[in-house]
Parts: sequence; structure tokens; C-alpha cells
Amino acid sequence: MSPLVRCLLNAGLGLLLTTGGVLAADRPSPDVVIVFSPGEDSVAAADLPTLEQLSADAKSGEGKWISLEAYADDQGSRELNLALAQRRVDDVSHHLVSLGFPANRIRGTSYGDEHMDRNDLPMRRVEIRIKRLRH
Repeated sequence: MSPLVRCLLNAGLGLLLTTGGVLAADRPSPDVVIVFSPGEDSVAAADLPTLEQLSADAKSGEGKWISLEAYADDQGSRELNLALAQRRVDDVSHHLVSLGFPANRIRGTSYGDEHMDRNDLPMRRVEIRIKRLRH
């Protein structure tokens, strides 16, 4: 577990991170896609304004949460790719929380190089979707 996730969980902020599978056909298109350089797990400075706008959009109105789905390329082992994808989720989550979005309304899933069934998107990415809580 990363130090950021451990810190958030210890603080009781409730960041939920999972590893699982949902087919691309079952998901709507992402609101934002953050692309990473090979082997990188930090959001590029050029993408920070995009996260600021996304955070503002998600904070407007009640009952919204953010879904993060992270992917790596197909280089290296499955374990390394899952870990890299998880670090990407952690970094995007960290930025959103630092912008004032509640950590308990962020859900992250790490796929590594699995589920690379969307040919129109780069492999090394985090897909971000703003969703509405169901009552």
C-alpha cells in the first residue's frame, strides 16, 4: 500500500481502491483521460489545470463522486503493471484531494495492462468519470 493511501485511510478519509474488471462496453466514455509517459506515475504539470477543472465540475452540485480507472502498457510483468497503474491512481487521487474533492468520494481501479479493449485511447492512462450517487 502506498504511503499516500495509508495516510488517507489512517485519516479516515475512506479512499477505496480496488482491482477488478469491467468491460469497456459496460462503461460510458471518460470525462477526462490523463496520459502518462512510459514508466511514469506522476501527473504531468500540463495536466494539472485539467484536474482543477474536473474537480470544480465534480464539486458543483450534490452527490457526485469520481471514478478512476488506471492502465499501464504491456511491457513488464503483470504485477509491475498493476503496481504502476495503482501508483497512477494514487497520484491522481492525491491531486483531486489537494484541490478539495472529498477522498471518500473517489473510487479507483487498477488494471495494469489488462482490459486494453479501447483502441482509441493510449495504453498508459487514467480514465476519469464524474458520476452521481444513486439514492
